[in-house]
Amino acid sequence: MPSIFFHPTSHTSHLFTLNILFMQNIAIMTSTSSPKPLLFLLIVCLGMSVASAFATTSSQSPKKRRISNDRGGADGFGKASKDSVPISHTRDDSGEISRLLDFLLGFKAEGLGGLDPGTEIGSSVATGRRGCYALKNHKKGDILCRVPSDCALALSDPSQMGGLDQTFAEGGHNFLRWYAGNDKARGMWESYLDSLPKMGDNFDPTPDFFSDEEIEALELPLSVRLAKEKRTQVAELAEREGLSFDELQFAAWIVSSRAFIINIDVGGEGPTKAGPGGGSDSVAVRRKSLRVLIPYLDMINHSSDNANAELHLIDPDKDEAWFAIRATRPIKAGKEITISYGTGFESSVELLNNYGFVADENRIDGRMMKKESDEIIQNLDGWNTCLEEDRRALEEGGDALGNMEKVLRFRIKLKESYSGKD
Repeated sequence: MPSIFFHPTSHTSHLFTLNILFMQNIAIMTSTSSPKPLLFLLIVCLGMSVASAFATTSSQSPKKRRISNDRGGADGFGKASKDSVPISHTRDDSGEISRLLDFLLGFKAEGLGGLDPGTEIGSSVATGRRGCYALKNHKKGDILCRVPSDCALALSDPSQMGGLDQTFAEGGHNFLRWYAGNDKARGMWESYLDSLPKMGDNFDPTPDFFSDEEIEALELPLSVRLAKEKRTQVAELAEREGLSFDELQFAAWIVSSRAFIINIDVGGEGPTKAGPGGGSDSVAVRRKSLRVLIPYLDMINHSSDNANAELHLIDPDKDEAWFAIRATRPIKAGKEITISYGTGFESSVELLNNYGFVADENRIDGRMMKKESDEIIQNLDGWNTCLEEDRRALEEGGDALGNMEKVLRFRIKLKESYSGKD
């Protein structure tokens, strides 16, 4: 999922307040009262200005705050017209999604249900993959849908935030003890938790779920190392905390594949970040990072090269902050809405390791494979099979391939990148 960058204007008092409220929140979770969302502690309690790496707007800016209602002559969603694209998905009418929408609408979320929704969750007719689709025509800059910040779930203790040094296993552990495995918290968040993937249902296994032979078959040293490290981190934490390996591994997968990253620059010890003029304008900053789960928005799929929307923050300095999806170009009714996960510059290595898929197009691969590193294969001669062998194995293997289908697609993708195909 995308990264978000914040720069608090008064970091000391904000982090102090954030930490106090975090502890209050944990106390609430263990009391008889209903738990409050942890992201509220980060967004609502921080008076902040936001770094240019992440887009924001104010509610005083009507054009970008409004939810698009431009139907553009689409004659209602159900027919294709010149202002829409051929219908390529079926709406998800499951009880899980209906309950999630009711939950979010209760928090006044917009653009995703009610009388005039601008988006809906559906499954691709071609692939069966679940995603988010436009129900009406949207212009560039339109807010397609938005979810209040107090609907999101934080996966870190703000007082212990570091430079993303939290492992996915640690994030998974927090997910289990704060939400999925906490009876009171689960009562609050049940509608969202029930909408998350289950093993075998909307589940794209990452390489740490592969067999040892399948991991080795990835061949690229970087990918092999990352898969083994991820599995080892889960195993060590599960043993230390007396947890089920399988349960923690799946929770870690939820975190790696669904969470958004919030990065906050705070003053204090750490590397120096030059101000606009350099020199005397320089200030010492530290970057703290936090992973959060954002209901509904985490169902939006990734596009490496052709994303048509971006994650956006509205009114970060007000009590009612919003996570929103904003169109980066015109989107016709019926079109799938896509964003770029992570930093927006994820290679096939990161996409497979963190999210469990290999994108059809990814121009970042070509740049990565040109790097001089012991963990990168510099040319086609360094692989055990040639490109045509992998293509043939993929074509002939069919459903029997299992995880090897991803392995082959990964190898094909990287081998194609040498020629600049991406």
